[in-house]
Amino acid sequence: TPLHALTTLNDEAFVEAARLFAQRMMTEGGESAEERIAWAFRLATSRHASDDEEKVLNRAFEKAIQRFQNNEEAAAQLLSVGEKPRNEQLPVAQLAAYTSVANLILNLDEVLTQE
Repeated sequence: TPLHALTTLNDEAFVEAARLFAQRMMTEGGESAEERIAWAFRLATSRHASDDEEKVLNRAFEKAIQRFQNNEEAAAQLLSVGEKPRNEQLPVAQLAAYTSVANLILNLDEVLTQE
């Protein structure tokens, strides 16, 4: 399941951090998925994504949004991880999809490690 996949790679706090970052993507990052993903990448890495990175992240979002639109129960389960309540004004499937993308961004080596 999507929740199991994320929680096996990360602890609950990291999944919650991805969800909260996703909420910011949706409320501060622009209007389109592409704008929001580019904004989040820049915020996390302090640089613009390459064309290849943009393609991978946008493709990941498209797959996630389809998955969560077809299974809102899985989306709600993912969004229930953590202590801070989710923003109820944001659509469940979209927020879950952005949470998946935020998780990818936050797991990049350059975000996790400073050299």
